[in-house]
Amino acid sequence: MAEEKERNEAILSNIADGIVAVDRDGAIVLWNATAETISGVPAEEALGRRVSEVLQRDLAAGDGAPPGERSISIQRGDKEVWLSVSEAVMADAAGSVAGRIFAFRDVSSERLVEQMKSDFVATVSHELRTPLTSIYGFAETLMRGDVEFSDTERETFLAYIASESERLINIVDDLLSVARLETGTLRLTVEETDVAAVAREVVARVQEHADRWEFQVDVPNGGVVVDADRDKLSQVLLSLLDNAVKFSPDGGKVSISARRRPDGAEVRVTDEGVGVPRADHQRIFSKFYRAENGTPGMGGTGLGLFLARGLLVAMGGRIWVESKEGQGSTFVIELPAASSGQVQAPAERAAV
Repeated sequence: MAEEKERNEAILSNIADGIVAVDRDGAIVLWNATAETISGVPAEEALGRRVSEVLQRDLAAGDGAPPGERSISIQRGDKEVWLSVSEAVMADAAGSVAGRIFAFRDVSSERLVEQMKSDFVATVSHELRTPLTSIYGFAETLMRGDVEFSDTERETFLAYIASESERLINIVDDLLSVARLETGTLRLTVEETDVAAVAREVVARVQEHADRWEFQVDVPNGGVVVDADRDKLSQVLLSLLDNAVKFSPDGGKVSISARRRPDGAEVRVTDEGVGVPRADHQRIFSKFYRAENGTPGMGGTGLGLFLARGLLVAMGGRIWVESKEGQGSTFVIELPAASSGQVQAPAERAAV
């Protein structure tokens, strides 16, 4: 009997679920180690008390509740924790209820991921619908036979259609790139690339719709040559400049500077915007993360910085942010220097 008791206690102590047992009066008689970890309440504080006193809510489903697992939330300090709870009734020899056993696990992270997926689907749907609505509206207007449009008006409508089509393509390309990054099927064409040339091309594109901002490219004479995929580097810089505009609601100066380093190159994208709180310095590179302090009305899928980091890592580089809230931000990129002084043929490789 002693061996059986020790074995049962060992199993209950090491099981991955929190296990709580109460007697017929509702007093806790078992509170395993996992229950301590999940709830933050030691067993010595829980034993002999009611569940509602320990967790500030009951675990019992109540009469008429459907059988099976259910989700409830409890407070652990100042943090809300979501539990998946299942319940079993213990009966005595006469068939009366002698107590209950509750098994639960922390599903807060799974719930957060599901919420992020739901928000992402809603966001992407909105981001796709906006350019599609514009394209459809302008195309339908041009097709009207009861209105005679001037050449200038037609050119304006067609320019909007082209601009919104490009926006749509960029969103779809981002989604495809994320999928390929995560499956390791994204192909990179690594070659000697002049950062200054790429930066000037990207700035010219952004200036078309951001005339309230002053853009500056600062690169030493002779340029800065790195080993990189030119298109992917352009995509990264475009994402950083778009962010600089989005989070600098009052305009200001946005600069791209590049400097040679002994084993590579450093590229810095600096703005005079709202800045990034220290607590978010890592979170902003997470998938689906969207800050709420940008220019009103400017959306996003929450994939830009996640994708930028993934592309840079695939090219042998890295990225981080230097910022204080309210004092602007500087995104710093490091890339490997060109392999040699001789121009080499582009090398294709997969991003792993």
